[in-house]
Amino acid sequence: MKSNFLLNIFKKRKKKNKLTTPDSILVKKLKSICLENNYNVLENISIYHHSDSINIPLMVLDPKRGLYIFEYKDWSYEDLNKYELQKSHNNEQSKNTLAYDKISNFINLKYNEILHNDCVKVFNYLLTENLTYKDYQHLSQEKKELLPNEKIIFSDTDEFDILKKLNDCCDIDDNLESSSFILANLLTQYLVLNKRIATLATEEQIAYIDDSLDYNDNVGIISLNGLAQSGKTSTLILKAIYLKLLSEQNSVTIIEPTALSCDIVKQSILELIEYSIINIDVTSINVYTPDEFLNSKASLYVFCDDASLIEDLKLEEIILKSAKSKLTLVNPTESYEHFYKLTKSFHTKIDIEFLQQNPFAKAMHLIEDNIKLDKTVLCASSLDSSEKLSEDLSSYLDNDTVLLDSSKKLIDQDKRPLTVCDYQNIYAQRNDIVILLDVCELSIQELSYAINLANEKVYIVYQDECDNIITLKKIFSKE
Repeated sequence: MKSNFLLNIFKKRKKKNKLTTPDSILVKKLKSICLENNYNVLENISIYHHSDSINIPLMVLDPKRGLYIFEYKDWSYEDLNKYELQKSHNNEQSKNTLAYDKISNFINLKYNEILHNDCVKVFNYLLTENLTYKDYQHLSQEKKELLPNEKIIFSDTDEFDILKKLNDCCDIDDNLESSSFILANLLTQYLVLNKRIATLATEEQIAYIDDSLDYNDNVGIISLNGLAQSGKTSTLILKAIYLKLLSEQNSVTIIEPTALSCDIVKQSILELIEYSIINIDVTSINVYTPDEFLNSKASLYVFCDDASLIEDLKLEEIILKSAKSKLTLVNPTESYEHFYKLTKSFHTKIDIEFLQQNPFAKAMHLIEDNIKLDKTVLCASSLDSSEKLSEDLSSYLDNDTVLLDSSKKLIDQDKRPLTVCDYQNIYAQRNDIVILLDVCELSIQELSYAINLANEKVYIVYQDECDNIITLKKIFSKE
């Protein structure tokens, strides 16, 4: 079967254009079939690799067989009959050429350099809105060989025959990777990395990533709201990388609450760039603390993570400095006209236990017990308590204790099984077990953030009951 066929219909090459697929009757018919069969449809999508990119007007992923690449042409029988057809290789996409070899080679190259295998088969099809099968039969045999019937969806091809042509490309592959894995490794702009495991961003994340953010009203601020562990920071990172892929001239800044959280984000950006094998200078994406941002040059795009955890006056300064920028605030306390919501949380259900006991003594026993179980532990408290607890634990435990200082960079701090910190240094610290002390003076927002840093269990240890304890018990149905 001729699965890769190239055609140069006009001898005179036209200027390269970015093509799109019109929403024609034939295309709507194809989309309907894809919807019924749970195929992923991607339109006008760009693939990036090294310093190169390629645009695909219409691509479909059949989770049982592979990728279908469609090129839409308005060629009529008169066009095909009149002009000489030539087979060529590595054509650029244009109105008058097919570029299947170039697209297929680009996809295969990216998969092989990232995964060291083809990952998925690629099949090519031609959509001919103005050519019927009856007209096609009158073409010369030479032209039919260049344009094989099994690879063409004609204007009069019914839905049954369209599906049959797609399914006839190959047998079902039961060993095919998941759709999320296939698309994530192909589309850097939607690639979420978690411990080097690639997954595809959610539809809600993709909607924000694809937004031009071009709102020219009095309050051009976008809020990105989301549940705990819904991928808010990952979404900002992907948006920043995508903007640099679109144009190196795009100036981008991400604001993180602390120097430590800045380093964690920088590391995530670097890992994604290296994994995807794209040529972006990691230092061209600024990652600043609020103070660093206020003393920096203006950027066209500004993304302020965890806005609700930044002091009100400082946040006002950030908003004022970003008056001429395209500003996104993550989980701001105020509401804005332009907003996105991430409603899917990837946080596993955690157990919360309230313990009314001597906080120091109980915390030390909890830490000792969980470290023996090879759990990573984070114990958060007030500044004074964290310093005293760190000193006591150093003599009480065989394990080294890290007193976290988020004003220091990641390279200056070791990751150990036990981390002790105050609430100003807690940002971006995920552990199996989280122990919270001194919770009565915190806001519910700060407590909620701390609770959601646990992978497995949270212990809230307190001496006297207070409003926060009562509220948390109601929230977590512990009364």
